[in-house]
Amino acid sequence: MGFMKIFNEESRLMRKGCKERARKVVRSHYFFLVILCLVVAFYGTEFTYVKSLTQSLYEARTTQNVTIGVSTLKGGKDDLIDYVVSDNLDDGKKQTEEQIQEYQKANTTGIFARSNGVLASLINSVSSGHLYMTIATALSSIISSESTVAAILVIISLLLTVGFWVFFKSSLSALLRRAALEARQYPSVPVGHLMYFRNAKRWIHISLTLFLTNLFSSLWKLTIIGGAIKHFSYYLVPYIVAENPDIKARDAINLSRRMMYGHKWECFKMEFSFIGWHILGILTFGVTEYLWSLPYKVATFSEYYALLREEAKQKQLEGSEQLNDTYLFVMSDDAQLQNAYSDIQKEQKYIDEHQITITGVRGFFLKQFGLWIGRAAQKREYDELGRRSVRIEEGVAALNRKVYPLALSPLSTPDDTSKQHRLFYLRSYTIPSVVFTFFFISLLGWIWEVSLHIIQDGVFVNRGTMHGPWLPIYGSGAVLVLLLLARFRKKVYVEALAIVVVCACVEYFTSYYLEATRGLRWWDYTGYFLNLNGRICAEGLIVFAIGGLIGVYLIIPLLDNLWSAIKPKLATGICILLLAGFIADSIYSSYVPNEGKGITDYSAYQE
Repeated sequence: MGFMKIFNEESRLMRKGCKERARKVVRSHYFFLVILCLVVAFYGTEFTYVKSLTQSLYEARTTQNVTIGVSTLKGGKDDLIDYVVSDNLDDGKKQTEEQIQEYQKANTTGIFARSNGVLASLINSVSSGHLYMTIATALSSIISSESTVAAILVIISLLLTVGFWVFFKSSLSALLRRAALEARQYPSVPVGHLMYFRNAKRWIHISLTLFLTNLFSSLWKLTIIGGAIKHFSYYLVPYIVAENPDIKARDAINLSRRMMYGHKWECFKMEFSFIGWHILGILTFGVTEYLWSLPYKVATFSEYYALLREEAKQKQLEGSEQLNDTYLFVMSDDAQLQNAYSDIQKEQKYIDEHQITITGVRGFFLKQFGLWIGRAAQKREYDELGRRSVRIEEGVAALNRKVYPLALSPLSTPDDTSKQHRLFYLRSYTIPSVVFTFFFISLLGWIWEVSLHIIQDGVFVNRGTMHGPWLPIYGSGAVLVLLLLARFRKKVYVEALAIVVVCACVEYFTSYYLEATRGLRWWDYTGYFLNLNGRICAEGLIVFAIGGLIGVYLIIPLLDNLWSAIKPKLATGICILLLAGFIADSIYSSYVPNEGKGITDYSAYQE
């Protein structure tokens, strides 16, 4: 009895210590861990009990559910597979089309409208089963056996579901653990470190390892008692692969079993100690789970893994030598860091010796908007310093032990400096480059909208308020994002949110202004899923956010390389010609607006 009492007291103190350290980690990395847990819970990788709470609340507020996968094919008396097997494809298609019409009639207005737009069409097509019936019709024209067509549909659905789970969802567990392990040891976790597995080219390997682990665990659950035991036997696999993405699946599973030997009951009590938080989560419909207990639990078990890892090392458990990412758990000494980042120190010395200071009006535009006014030669020197600064920024943070030192990782690889040079996104931009960007993005926007109408309706419509091949709202949005958000570019998630806000404001107030001054609407999102007064919608903002990020981090830097290769006098001449054509089109369009069927007359277009 005395021994058990001492053992229980040690176990209690261990849990208390893990939780105390975890609370400090969560407080210092709160938003980072909360967002990661939200993403993992959203995709159903784990924390599914929390997702079910919020899903129930969501379903109570909406009239239609969207289901994707095999469940869409099976619907009781309206079983879509029955239509395929009984060779009633026409009836099946008709039934799904009627279902789509019901969705459209029931959801014509409000932010959850589903009567217009690509996003609404996709949701309606999937939730009604029309997408599957379309595929079945195409397959039946090639394959004569209806049962074979039905089997192919089921296999396709299973492959899509399993493929998404294996190569994306399962790896999120390891990504979350990796981030939590870095957070427990270092004051900051750069967003770029979330790409550690991909940059190390181990993403697929990790996904397959976790898939096999979950498969074995699921098979053991068929034995009930065995499932409970193996749940804790395999508990550390996500942490092990997060530390060593190179480890073989069998080795990771066996190592987890050895490390958990004698700790299963202890781990169960650790999990059970969160029961109060789970009850509170139920009472708050999952709010407290998302905002505190999920990151708290992840941080606690990261501390627990660190303790078991240390024990395994001390006992020299078989396979423990593969737990080789030392600097996830201890700080490196000065000599190791200096050696790993010796080139960074040289880069810093170069920057100190070649500083360029821009003051006055030029300095204001450069600092606030990233807009360069001055000689091209000096701009190249300034941007080169910027490239070197970005390259050493994380190295300096590592030298100061503020972030995990990637250079000391077992999977570290040399940087591709030539690619970094071409894609350097914190550069400054000249006025001609901004003008070229405006017209290029305006042209891309015009091509995008014209193409949508050709694909959806089979007709050419010259979209926009003007007659030329440009949509200035796209170009204006791109320039505003490029210049106004220049100071946010180091933080991708802040940049993405800011892009949504800027584009939403530009599109909403442009629509309002055009309608107020000309009495016409050049776009109307009424009926689109998640729209606001028909002026903006989620579908458009998602496209703008994705396009904006691709633009400022990839396309515009590459374009700037092309613009910079043009001689300054020639570039100025081209800009003058483009602006002259644009101004002429603006004046002409103010007297003869570009309007009509499919542009401003939506009722005639829909007829």
